[in-house]
Amino acid sequence: MIVMKSSQAGFYRTKPLLSNVFCFALECWNLALTAGSVTARLAKFVVATSIYVGRIDTPVLAEDLLLNLDKFPVLFRKDLLATDAHHHPYIELLGTMYMMKLRHKGNFGKTSGSMWRLLFVVALMPWLKKYRIQDELNVEDEDLLKKIKEMSDVKKEVIEN
Repeated sequence: MIVMKSSQAGFYRTKPLLSNVFCFALECWNLALTAGSVTARLAKFVVATSIYVGRIDTPVLAEDLLLNLDKFPVLFRKDLLATDAHHHPYIELLGTMYMMKLRHKGNFGKTSGSMWRLLFVVALMPWLKKYRIQDELNVEDEDLLKKIKEMSDVKKEVIEN
């Protein structure tokens, strides 16, 4: 970090030789770390196979073995699940809608938008219905659509009068 700050100004290299040598050293270090981790994982695999050489009832790197040597598949699965859990498109869209409502207050999310949002939640995320629908609308899906139509008719009458 210190070397890169002294040899670059933004994306412009003020000292190209120093910058190139440092980048080359980082690439060599990365290559050495990669080769070392591959060698270590290979050694763990050989040790696990030599210990469980006679076992035909379990895979070589099963999860509940006596020696759980390789942590990378478990870490990869945890990272994948943590990343995917926070990037679901429906949840992101719903969160964006609520953030827009907070930002623009009365200028965003009129009654018609609320009805669309309610239909969106019922149609695409029915498990959220118990959190979204209050006591007044705690009904089944078919009755919910009737209630929405009744509410919109009442709103139209209020607007017309």
